[in-house]
Amino acid sequence: MTNEGVLLFLLVLGLISVPLGERLRLPSPVIAAGFGVVLGLLPMGRDFGFEPSFILPLVLPPLLWTAAQNSSWRRFVQGWRPILTLAVALVFVTTAAVAFVATRIHPALPLGAAVVLGAICAPPDPAAISAVASRLGLPRRIITLLEGEGLFNDVTALTIYQVAVAGVLTGSLSWWSAAGSFVYSALAGIGIGIVNAVVFGWLADKLGGAGLRAGLSLVTPYAAYLGAESAKASGVMAVLVAAFWMSARKVDPDDVEGRLYGRPFWEVVEVLVTGFTFGLVGIEFVDVLRHVGRDAWGYVSFALLVCLTLLIVRFLWMSVVGGYVWLRQGHARDQDSPGNWRELLVVSWAGMRAVVTVATALALPESFPGRNQIIFVAVVVALVTLTLPGLTLPWLVRKLGLNTGFERRRIAERELTEVAVDAAAQRLAEMQRTGEITAEQEDWLSIWFRNVVSEPDEEQGDTRFPQRQRFLAVRHEMLAAARAAVLSRRPHEPEAVDDLLRQLDLKTAAS
Repeated sequence: MTNEGVLLFLLVLGLISVPLGERLRLPSPVIAAGFGVVLGLLPMGRDFGFEPSFILPLVLPPLLWTAAQNSSWRRFVQGWRPILTLAVALVFVTTAAVAFVATRIHPALPLGAAVVLGAICAPPDPAAISAVASRLGLPRRIITLLEGEGLFNDVTALTIYQVAVAGVLTGSLSWWSAAGSFVYSALAGIGIGIVNAVVFGWLADKLGGAGLRAGLSLVTPYAAYLGAESAKASGVMAVLVAAFWMSARKVDPDDVEGRLYGRPFWEVVEVLVTGFTFGLVGIEFVDVLRHVGRDAWGYVSFALLVCLTLLIVRFLWMSVVGGYVWLRQGHARDQDSPGNWRELLVVSWAGMRAVVTVATALALPESFPGRNQIIFVAVVVALVTLTLPGLTLPWLVRKLGLNTGFERRRIAERELTEVAVDAAAQRLAEMQRTGEITAEQEDWLSIWFRNVVSEPDEEQGDTRFPQRQRFLAVRHEMLAAARAAVLSRRPHEPEAVDDLLRQLDLKTAAS
């Protein structure tokens, strides 16, 4: 079978993994990776070849974009201290620890190559974390911390990776140069991300159709990523900054069509890209296993020891540094750091590696020393750290009693419902004062709107309005006021706001 046929299989299997994961109560990335392993064992998957340099530019921009768009920049600003501790400091510590273990187990492996292995294995994967954390009902501060780490740690890890690879190939490694590259990469990425957001935001305002704007939103993260990479800057940082900048722009509450097009469009993109990505991880595992041949069993213990190192370093870091931060904050429940030992344990266990780890390993030049060994270890690390936490985290969260996020979400939804009802009631009161509706109609419409937001499938008749067009016009006024009020709360409760806003948009489009 051709490469195109295998790619089509990966996309289809990625779609199947979503309902299958829901039925089996397993994360869909784990199912997709399992499908990839099976596909790699079949004849159709044996001849599959995918250019490694295309993996990150193809899958990373949309995954980062959806993760950032579904959240809020305000959350990351509020929790910048713990996120910085994990996204930068822990990446450096993990890279050093893995490099130390690698040089002790395999002295023949050059130090630079060991550092490359550490940088490859250090960053947890944002797509895997988002896919698993979103369905666990974790406290909001834990989800913010995990998503923030997953989004921002790639900047650190990829910079270390690029500098170390260049040092190995050229024979010289300058830490001052590495520090300068890191600063330039981050700052240039921020600038390029802002420029892309401004340009594409202006262009989106000029496009009339919602479908065209949805298509443009897919181009934006790729433009930011490729533009930054061409300037030797951080494509990850450029995509994140562009996404947060675009989501922070003043959004038109009346752009119902744009939201009804955009959100389903990106849900489909996310499912397709995630399924393809993790299916590719499974195929690459089989391919690497075939390449290393009899040496595979000798590498297994090395790979498992690296997995153990990652787990121990993360646990110790969270226990010592995370515990210190928590104690310093005075056990404040509203802080963004883990609030007790149970939350520290969950954060420690949630360090899943996947696409970035595998893609950076595969992107190593053919002449790189220990390339096959590094790729094998990276793929095993990705599969183990993806599968083991992915399968056990739901059980661990339930046992520790940390699935309080579901109740927090329900509270937020009730609060937002009251915000929408109050905004609609205020608009009705204005219309009643100006004589546009009667007091009786105001009372009835207040009851109707509360039913709309609390029981979205229920619909009441309009018998009290002889003229249907007049009834629809008043309803539109109420829904517009509610959308504007709810949308203003998005920086604080993005998930709950998006759900209620979609409900209001659908009611507006149906009328």
